[in-house]
Amino acid sequence: MKEDIILITGGDGNIAKQIVKTYLKKGCKVIATDINEKSSCEEFYDNNNYEYYKVDVTDVEQLKALEQTIEKKYGRITHIISAAGRPMKTEMEGIHNVTIEDIQQSLELNLGAHIYVTKIFLPLLEKDNTNNKSIIYISSINALKSFNLPVYSAAKSGIYGLMHSLVMELGKKEIRVNTVSPGTVPTPEDLASEGNFYNYRYKDMLALKDFTKPHDIADTVYALTHKLKAVTGQNIVVDSGQIL
Repeated sequence: MKEDIILITGGDGNIAKQIVKTYLKKGCKVIATDINEKSSCEEFYDNNNYEYYKVDVTDVEQLKALEQTIEKKYGRITHIISAAGRPMKTEMEGIHNVTIEDIQQSLELNLGAHIYVTKIFLPLLEKDNTNNKSIIYISSINALKSFNLPVYSAAKSGIYGLMHSLVMELGKKEIRVNTVSPGTVPTPEDLASEGNFYNYRYKDMLALKDFTKPHDIADTVYALTHKLKAVTGQNIVVDSGQIL
């Protein structure tokens, strides 16, 4: 059986690091990218199945260079998990306060980059001759319910449109395309901070008693790539019932 090669963008983020960890535990080769110089998770450093590249996913030339590196080394990938993204600081208070610069940056990072990644790395996905290939985009429940963050929310909604538009075209190549929409996933540091904003702002919205954890998202992503092989064109919400 051929080794699975997983490309994970935004791979040093709170959720994505757990996704990386899950695939490494399963024995997959993981190629992670982020804008940081190196991964902040030192436990990955000595794992021979882990590779990290500093890449700005909004920079097409950097993405093309990485694609060429992977092409030369492996000639293929089996799954793309496009997880890079974050809201911009000035949109936290709504449309009146967000700057034009942050609007442009948010749209490019939270939507445009997912399109760039798909366009540039799709040939490597198509070169894999296994019958289990997929693309997963990490969206957000911000696309489904009002939590402010107008530009971020619009971009995350756009990911659904991207996913739906690709399902039939890529299905002909046996490539599944899905999105995962996390709810609020605070870090332990967030919950321990003075004033505990997350408990104060969002805890009462949850149908379940606890916030969604990074491992909840990672388990869902892994299920979509390796367990739910008849699932495509779907958005899976993982939010402890936050939008209900």
